[in-house]
Amino acid sequence: MATPKSPVLIVGAGVSGLVLAQYLKKRGIPYRLFERDSNLTTRGIGWGLTLHWSLPDLQSLLPAALYERLPEAYVDRGAVDRGESSRFPFYDLSTGELKAATPKAPHSERIRVTRGRLRKLLATDVHIEWSKSFSSYTLTEDSVTVTFEDGTQAKGCLLVACDGGQSRVRRALFPDLERYKLPVRTMGLRVEYSPQEMKPIHAMDPFFMQAAASENDTFMYFSVLDAPKNHKRRTKTNAKGKAKKRPAPPRKYSCQLVVSWPSRPGFFGSPEPIEFPATNAGRVELLRTFAQTWAEPFRGMALGVRGATEIKTLEMYDCVPPKGLRSSGRVVLMGDAMHQMTMYRGEGANHAIVDVQDFARSVADVLLQPDASTGDLRDALDKYEDAVVDRSRPGVLAARRACLDAHEWGRIDEKSPLLTRRAMKLDIEYDC
Repeated sequence: MATPKSPVLIVGAGVSGLVLAQYLKKRGIPYRLFERDSNLTTRGIGWGLTLHWSLPDLQSLLPAALYERLPEAYVDRGAVDRGESSRFPFYDLSTGELKAATPKAPHSERIRVTRGRLRKLLATDVHIEWSKSFSSYTLTEDSVTVTFEDGTQAKGCLLVACDGGQSRVRRALFPDLERYKLPVRTMGLRVEYSPQEMKPIHAMDPFFMQAAASENDTFMYFSVLDAPKNHKRRTKTNAKGKAKKRPAPPRKYSCQLVVSWPSRPGFFGSPEPIEFPATNAGRVELLRTFAQTWAEPFRGMALGVRGATEIKTLEMYDCVPPKGLRSSGRVVLMGDAMHQMTMYRGEGANHAIVDVQDFARSVADVLLQPDASTGDLRDALDKYEDAVVDRSRPGVLAARRACLDAHEWGRIDEKSPLLTRRAMKLDIEYDC
């Protein structure tokens, strides 16, 4: 097959953008990858992610040697090596009672990774052009030109927007496609625990747990992000050939604690919706106020948070791709730019990866055809969009419903998408 003379322009070096770059490189299709941040560490280690039904597609998209290195992104390689597996337990925050759990699965079918280390792995041998914030694009019959905020431009055969839930490309392409703001407020923080402090938590689950309060509709989840055994002390040689020890590896577990609550009058006895406190001290105090109503060990996990700990706030949005969605010309959306969803089913990264697979099936071969017309490419992009919308639209709505159920105890039962089986294609579209 021929090699396109003009590159695919990828805006955004998140999971979908990096997987797409790896796939295009594997197929010999030229690309240019642009990222608004200055490096991979700008936003820290990030969230924990669960990869499950997307793993076969991820394996087929990446070079074999790179996929074999996936354990580098695991939140706890030692636990995986010991054969431990998460059951993703769901508890009643008010009583501490276990309400639901999934069957255990081997790491070949379900893994827990950190977004930061996954991105670092996926960036292997990928050239990223940093500090490039998208400003606008212009189209001709056979090309697209992207202009960045610094005034530079890039010309290519196709623009793929992987620039996240607040996608600037989406706003330019579909100015009337609005995000939906859910009536939920979320705070998250990083906490550290010694191996001794982790023992009762590990007894409940080695990787992840979530809980909702039957008394007051608060919600929390806990995730391991990094474990001491992920790091080994290595030596390196200095200029004189002498061994020089690197800093000792961390001795504590780094974990993520997230708490959320419904934004509605009457919640927690307040006549007005409880909004984010203006100061970090206020956020710590609100977390402790909620935690006073929780059962152990959840109460202790939250009450142990020190006042100096930074607590970040997060407004909850999603974006449902409409049926029959059609971009125009040589521009297309991917990942959260196409279908932003809440994290209450843990499927966003999985959909982003399978988006790349749908692109590979529908579009890649057309890019390699020397005589392919703009019409041929547009037909391929239409097929790609149909596949993504058909799969992700029910997923976004299920995640929205799961988010709402998490903050209304009476709605949580075996049919709630908060607890139902995760799947690539749902046979139900929830009415939220």
